[in-house]
Amino acid sequence: MSHSQADLRRPGTLNAAVACSIVSALAAFAGALVVFAGGRQLAERNIEQAVQESPQSVGLPAGTTMAELKALSGPVWEAVVGDRFGTLVARGVLASALGLCLLVFGLYAGRATVWSRVMTTVSAVAAVPVHALVWFDFEPASVTATTLVALATAVAAAVLAWLPPNGRYAAQLGNGKRNAAVPQPAGAVSG
Repeated sequence: MSHSQADLRRPGTLNAAVACSIVSALAAFAGALVVFAGGRQLAERNIEQAVQESPQSVGLPAGTTMAELKALSGPVWEAVVGDRFGTLVARGVLASALGLCLLVFGLYAGRATVWSRVMTTVSAVAAVPVHALVWFDFEPASVTATTLVALATAVAAAVLAWLPPNGRYAAQLGNGKRNAAVPQPAGAVSG
């Protein structure tokens, strides 16, 4: 690294993009951890709350009461709880996988390379529908809270990654050179 590169300071917008990527990933991980730790009991409580407020949100007919649901035979209740738990787990795994991508590419984005900012943006944009689905569905309050944090910071990371100071910083580091000379192996003859 040359002396001029050592004197460069990373712009605050780039630091903020990296920080938002990290926070979004950690929030996604926390939401998934809540689901995994809560297990079937979390799914059961979630169904009970949903039936009281909106039975359709968990795939039950409108007007279904908890008394009617509890009167169902054991296997039917277990099937409803199992289905809800499977839904929560699938969303948690997907949010975690996208959070991991956002974390890895967000950390690389600290170098301001175009590829890392592109991949940070792709990861953030891919995470938005997953978090929006969780937010608009009837999820446990703890999961909704973590998904709102993950959603907001993912959007912020995608926006912050492309602000002009980051591009200028990348250009100063030489990350934006398109016509840079390609390094040749030792002893190669350039024609």
